[in-house]
Amino acid sequence: MNRFCVLLSVCLFSILVGCGTSTPTQTPPTSGTGVINYVISAQDLRAPRPNETYILWLRPTGSTSLIKVMELVVDKYKLHGPDSLGFSGSTSLTDSLLRYDEALISLEPDTTVTVPGSILMRGVAISPGIFDLDPAAEGAVADLRFVTGLATFATKSPDSSRVHHEFYLADLSQPVPTSSLSNLPNLGANWHYAVWVTDSVFSPAHLFYYGAFLHPTGHDSDSTNDSFAFPGGYEPPTLDRSYGKIEVTVEPDFHLADVKRRGPSPFPILEGSLPLKIYSNTVVPLQNVVRRGLPGARLKLTIQ
Repeated sequence: MNRFCVLLSVCLFSILVGCGTSTPTQTPPTSGTGVINYVISAQDLRAPRPNETYILWLRPTGSTSLIKVMELVVDKYKLHGPDSLGFSGSTSLTDSLLRYDEALISLEPDTTVTVPGSILMRGVAISPGIFDLDPAAEGAVADLRFVTGLATFATKSPDSSRVHHEFYLADLSQPVPTSSLSNLPNLGANWHYAVWVTDSVFSPAHLFYYGAFLHPTGHDSDSTNDSFAFPGGYEPPTLDRSYGKIEVTVEPDFHLADVKRRGPSPFPILEGSLPLKIYSNTVVPLQNVVRRGLPGARLKLTIQ
């Protein structure tokens, strides 16, 4: 009888323990119960031109599509110094921060776009809800920190005065001309390089467009009167006795058709001051200004 009681007690204990492990004592926590707030600390994110806007996107983990989060409106009154700009707000998303593993900021012609076009900077999550966005990331503009170059004034025209109007991003001192651009990377999709002469002494500023290009050799997009097959070329304005500068920028493709009218983007990568006197083979060294020309940012997401 005692042995039977012991066996019965053991069986009852095993049944109770088995029931306890198969039935949870509480409901596990669920996600998606709070609105996601965002804070962006950006460096050198200057105001875009009219009819251009920055848009923030997020990619859910495991997805090939991106979610359009918010238009980022640059307001000069939000500036925290000469090179810093902050954004903050709430999104329409209500989900776990762990769901998003990539973020990016693109430059678009308007807010109706459904997929990002000209991606300015992007980055993967370095921890839940925190992203470092970089223009050098794969799929963004490019790593342009190491680009170097110079501009040479030269012409093949018998009219020697044309040299005051004509320059190329090339080294023309050798028997065979070569590009003067070094470490020029392939740009991300939907971006081009462009060559300008700008002179802010005048009001409004003089903005002379010389063409767009993707490669260091070969003609640019505006080469009708050019002497050499390199970016740059001939334009009517006389450039001697000017206080302007030669400038190379990156431009979004969606405005290339009317970029001459719109003027240069706020993303310069090379620039050099024009000399007061210009002769044949006058050389203008170009300084890399990517540190103030291309922005970076940190994005922080939090649950409200």
